[in-house]
Amino acid sequence: MSRKKMMPLLILTAGVLLLSILLVILTLAQSQNENQGIALFGVSTEEINQLSYSGSNVEVTLLKGTEGNWLMESDPTLPLDQEIVASLVEKIANLTAQRQLQEEELAEIPAPSETPLMVFEITAGGVTHTLTVDQANDVADIYYAYNENGTMFTVTQSDVNGLCKEPRDLYKAQTLTDKTIDDVTAMQVGELSFTQSDGTWTLTDDPTYALDQDAVKKMANTICGAQTDWTITSPEEDSTYGLDTPDVTATLTFTDGTTLTVRFGNLTEVDESLCYLASSGAATVVYEVNADYKTAFAVTKETLHDEEATAETAEEAEDTIVAEHPVGGWNDYADAEKQAE
Repeated sequence: MSRKKMMPLLILTAGVLLLSILLVILTLAQSQNENQGIALFGVSTEEINQLSYSGSNVEVTLLKGTEGNWLMESDPTLPLDQEIVASLVEKIANLTAQRQLQEEELAEIPAPSETPLMVFEITAGGVTHTLTVDQANDVADIYYAYNENGTMFTVTQSDVNGLCKEPRDLYKAQTLTDKTIDDVTAMQVGELSFTQSDGTWTLTDDPTYALDQDAVKKMANTICGAQTDWTITSPEEDSTYGLDTPDVTATLTFTDGTTLTVRFGNLTEVDESLCYLASSGAATVVYEVNADYKTAFAVTKETLHDEEATAETAEEAEDTIVAEHPVGGWNDYADAEKQAE
């Protein structure tokens, strides 16, 4: 076949090949877009200065402070775990839709309800973007959602579920002190007074009393290591929490001369695994802490007596007498003394 006759065929083949390549590129691009989803807010987390959400009987508004930290609008002094909040803001800001519904499809889905499942609002650059998560299609595992312009989308349920977090889920646990048991020189628990020297605890008014060291250390460590489950930033009167007549009052004295007094009150109304606690280190708030902390202080002088230590002391005394009188035991020595009389 001549070169002139081959030329049209080569051009046609090249055209077909080029079209095939373009088709592959378009298919990959479309697939990539589908995998990435459709951005529902289109703002970066750095731009956001307010985030609100409601759903699952929760309503929360978070504000970005002047130093870039997040605050709860309804309770600005509540300690928040900034990492948890930042992660939540990022997840909501990066929400995507599977696809945008076309006009002809809207007649096939339920009309927007008056009580949507969830509502998210993001404010960035003075503009507020809203996403309303409406009714669910459990068969397809999607929610129907629409933005502030009324544009409808389908959103994967697992992408949205769990985003309306309770304030307690955003709370940052607090410690009562930054000191450790090694910094403690004395401890008062009720009427019992203890002194620590070189890691050994004694009763202040009875230094030779055989103390259960582990039990005493547990009390001191409980205070030094306690973490809070919640902070009541505007508490009522102490009597509301049983702190006017506390179950336990304990005071630690530290090597630098400072002291810390804690009072354990009633169990909380909502969760009986927690109890109220007041700390002299944060006198304006009331904490909720693990109620098991109180069990460490359920002691008396008698229950703190170390039977093993007493037995070891008696055995050491007996061994000393025997060592001094190797011919016989201490009974023989006692009998000899009687005979001498």
